[in-house]
Amino acid sequence: MSTSPLPLPISITPPIHTHNHNKTSTLSPNSPSPTQNGHITSDPPTKPRTIRYRLSQLCREGQPHLARQLFDAIPRPTTVLWNTIIIGFICNSMPDEAILLYGRMRSRSSQCDPYTYSSTLKACADSRQLHIGKAVHCHIVRSHLHPSRIVCNSLLNMYVSCLSLNDDEAGFTEPSLSRYDIVPKVFDTMPKRNVVAWNTIISWYVKINKFEEALLRFIMMMKTGIKPTVVSFVNVFPGISRMGNARIANVLYGLLLKLGSDYVDDMFAVSSAVFMYAELACLKFARKVFDNSLERNTEVWNTMIGGYVQNNQPAEALDLFLQALESRDRIVLDDVTFVSALTAASQLQQLKFSEQLHGYLIKNSLAVHIILLNAIIVMYSRCNSIETSFKVFNAMLERDNVSWNTMVSALVQNGLDDEVVESAKLLINRNHQLSITVLSMKLPVDTGVANYTQSLQKDATDRMKFVEHPQDDSIFKLVCESPASFLSAFVKSQKAHVRDIVADIETRSDST
Repeated sequence: MSTSPLPLPISITPPIHTHNHNKTSTLSPNSPSPTQNGHITSDPPTKPRTIRYRLSQLCREGQPHLARQLFDAIPRPTTVLWNTIIIGFICNSMPDEAILLYGRMRSRSSQCDPYTYSSTLKACADSRQLHIGKAVHCHIVRSHLHPSRIVCNSLLNMYVSCLSLNDDEAGFTEPSLSRYDIVPKVFDTMPKRNVVAWNTIISWYVKINKFEEALLRFIMMMKTGIKPTVVSFVNVFPGISRMGNARIANVLYGLLLKLGSDYVDDMFAVSSAVFMYAELACLKFARKVFDNSLERNTEVWNTMIGGYVQNNQPAEALDLFLQALESRDRIVLDDVTFVSALTAASQLQQLKFSEQLHGYLIKNSLAVHIILLNAIIVMYSRCNSIETSFKVFNAMLERDNVSWNTMVSALVQNGLDDEVVESAKLLINRNHQLSITVLSMKLPVDTGVANYTQSLQKDATDRMKFVEHPQDDSIFKLVCESPASFLSAFVKSQKAHVRDIVADIETRSDST
C-alpha cells in the first residue's frame, strides 16, 4: 500500500483516563461521557475529513503548492477535486497555474462541469488571456452542455476583462467583428440574465466610453423587474459624470436614497457618488453626500479631498485634510491623501504651510516615497522656492521619469535657463524620456543650448527629416535610437507642431 506524501490527519480524540476504584477506563470518541449532573450523554460522532476539505483548507491557508502535492498523489481525481484545486489556485492569485490544471484535466478526459468552466474563465479574466478564454468558450459550445447562469456570467466577465486592448491585439482583425460587438452579442444570447450580468454589461459600456448606452442598459434592467444593487450604481455613476448631466445624477442618487440605508450608507456607493458630483463640479452636493455618510474609509476621504483639489478649491481641500488627521474614523491616510494635500498647498502657494506639511511627512517617515517627493518638488517650485525643490531632488535616493521631468519643468517655470539645459542633458544621457508637457514648454535658447545643439547638428538635421518623411523607416529608427538629438532639434527650431511630432513618434514606438 503506497503512502501519500501528505497523509491526512485522522481526527481522533486521545483516550481519557479516569481513576475510579483504582481502575482505568478508556472512553472512545463515540462513548458516552458523564456530565456534571451525573447524567450520561452521547457526543455526536466526528465526521472524517475528506480530501476535498483538506485541499480547500490548504488553499485557504495560502499553501496551494502543498495542496498540489496532495492532489498529485490522487490516482483518479473526480471532477469535484479538479474544481477544488483549480479554484484554490485562483483564490491564491495564481491564474496561470489554474489554467494549466484545466488543460491537464482535459488531457485526462475528465468530465468538466459548469463550475470547471466558470472557474477557468475567471482565471482567463484575471490573467487577461483572451485567446485561452476564447478556447474555453469553444469547449463549452462543443460540450453541448446547457450553459448555466454562472457560466454565462463568467463568460461575459472574461470578455469584458480581456477586451481592453486594441482590436488587433485582442484578436479581432475581421471587419465584421470587433471588441465592441462581442460583449453585447454574448449578453444578448444569454437565456436568463440576473443582476450580475446587467452590472457587467453596464460597466463594459462605461469602459468603452458609451455612457448613454450604459444608462440605457441600467434603465432596461429596472424595466425587466431586476432590482439594482450597490454595484449597479457604482458602475453607472462614472458614466453619468462623463456625460456631464447633473439632472440625471440627481435622479439616480435619489433612487439610491429611496432604496434604503443598505444602499446609501455603503462606502463604495458614497465614494462613487462623491466622485460623480465632484466631476460635475457640484461640490455642494458632493459635500452633502460626504457629510451624511455614517462611515468613511480612506477612499471616501480621498475622493472628497481630491474633488476640492480638482475644482481648484485648495483651502477647502486642506481644511478637510486637517479634519481627516483628527478624524475619529481611525482611518489610515495613504499616499493619495498626501499627494492631494501637497497639490492643494502648491495651489495656495503658501510657503509656510508647505514647509509645515513637509515637516509632518518627515516626522512620520512618509517623505520617502517617490510619488510624494515628486509632489513636494512641485509644491516648493510653485511657492517660488526652487532652491528647496532642488535640495529635495538631490536628496532623493531613487528618481524616475516623473522626477526628472518635474525638476526640469520647475526650472523652466522659474526661468533658470542654464539649469534647464544641464538637467535636460543629464536626463537624456541617463536614458530618461522628456514628457510632452515639458517638450511643449518654451525651453530657453541661449549659448549653452546652441553649443549643445551644434555638437549634434548633423544628427538633428537627419531626425527632423522624419517630419517631412514619416514613412522613412531609417529616419524613424534614428529618432528611436537617440532621442537626445530630437530634443536638440526641438530646442533649436522651437516649432509649434512639436507636440504632433512627439505623439507620432510615441505611437510608432508603441507599435514596434
